[in-house]
Amino acid sequence: MFFSKYFCSLSAGKKLAALGVFVALSIVTNCFSVDVGAANKIAFTYVICFLAGCVLGGVPAFFIAVIGDAVGYLLNPQGMFFLFGVTLGVYSLLMGIVMNLPFGRGRGAPYIKAAAALLIGYALITVLLNSAVNYWYACLFFWNGVPQKTFLVYLGARLAFQSIVYAVNAALCFAVLPAVLQLRRRAAKKHAAASQTDPTGSGA
Repeated sequence: MFFSKYFCSLSAGKKLAALGVFVALSIVTNCFSVDVGAANKIAFTYVICFLAGCVLGGVPAFFIAVIGDAVGYLLNPQGMFFLFGVTLGVYSLLMGIVMNLPFGRGRGAPYIKAAAALLIGYALITVLLNSAVNYWYACLFFWNGVPQKTFLVYLGARLAFQSIVYAVNAALCFAVLPAVLQLRRRAAKKHAAASQTDPTGSGA
C-alpha cells in the first residue's frame, strides 16, 4: 500500500531513478497548469499523481507530488501554491494506497480499484480540501478578508468547471492504466525469476 511491490523490488539506484522521473513529470505538468480565475485551474497533475501512486506506492507518490508542486511553482509562479502541494500529496497517497491494496483478483480488479480511488480522490480532494483551500485564499487575497459569497455557492460555481477537468484527468488515468499493469506484470515476473535463481533474495 505505502510502497508498491514493484518499488520494493528495485535496487536503490533504480528507486532513485524512478523517483527522479516522476518528480520531473510532476514539475512539467505543474509548470503547464493554467489558473482560470480565483476558483479553477486546468491541470493534469492528477494523472501523474495516479501513476506515481499506482507504480511506486503511496509514500513515494506523496513526496513526488509535494516536490513537483513546489518546484513547478518556483519555475512558473502563478496563484497560490503552499496548501495545494499538501492536498496534492494527500491525493497521491490515496491513489497509492487504494491501487496497491492486497486484495482483488482478476483482470477487472485493477479497474475497480482505479474507479474507487478516483472517486475517493474527487470527493475528498477536489470537492472538499481543494475547494476549502481555494475559498480561504479567495477570502484572504481577493475579497480583502470579507467573504463575498457563501462556501456552498462558491463550491457550486467551482465544481461546474472543475468536475470537467477532473473527468478528463480520470479518463487519461484509465487510458494509461493498461500500460501500467503491463509494467507491473513484467516486473513481477522478473522479480520471481530472480528469486528462483537467487534463493537468498540478495539479487546479486
